[in-house]
Amino acid sequence: MQTIKQIIRPNASLALLLLVMVATTMLATISPVSAQTTDLLISEYIEGSSNNKALEIFNGTADEIELSEYQLLRYSNGSDTATTISFDSYLMVPGSIYVIANEFADTELLDLAQQTSSELNFNGNDSLVLVRGNTVVDSFGQVGFDPGISWTCPGGTTINQTLRRMPGVCNGDDDTDLEFDPCLQYEFFSVDSFDGLGEHNSDCISVGTNRVVWNLVKSQYR
Repeated sequence: MQTIKQIIRPNASLALLLLVMVATTMLATISPVSAQTTDLLISEYIEGSSNNKALEIFNGTADEIELSEYQLLRYSNGSDTATTISFDSYLMVPGSIYVIANEFADTELLDLAQQTSSELNFNGNDSLVLVRGNTVVDSFGQVGFDPGISWTCPGGTTINQTLRRMPGVCNGDDDTDLEFDPCLQYEFFSVDSFDGLGEHNSDCISVGTNRVVWNLVKSQYR
């Protein structure tokens, strides 16, 4: 009997080692940095006629996120001083969308929003920054720089247009000083295009915690 135990224990240890190696390889393979979403993302920007202003926030992660832990900072006309917009308490489940609109927007737009704010009155030359505490999660525009009327590129402009984040953009722009080119990450649609609000096409992999894989490994040998 002692001989049998000595044979089984090394084999079990070898199997555990192999399983850990496979799990590690899986994590490295299915979660490349360029294709994973680790936090909230500004998925749509609407700078429409009159007060038709809105932002869509997308949770492409594998975790539930409490939106009230985040804030939106608006920097007007190249200013480096922000107006802070707080989010209502809202639990964003994986894959969910949250729309915040100017409270004086058209009824068609207000009907698609979960929250309204009179402070969401940006124009095409204003910067918007999504933060969690002191950490920048995503941004639109370039803080401290006034482009004139708007940021313009061959595909379109940030005034009187709807911009939707490209499906391949998996993480937010956390460098608010970087020169802003909306054509690199956004698709452009005509003024007052609201039909895309409430959904976002993403090619990214949602990422939760690596503990899920590790706990699966350990459970096989308890």
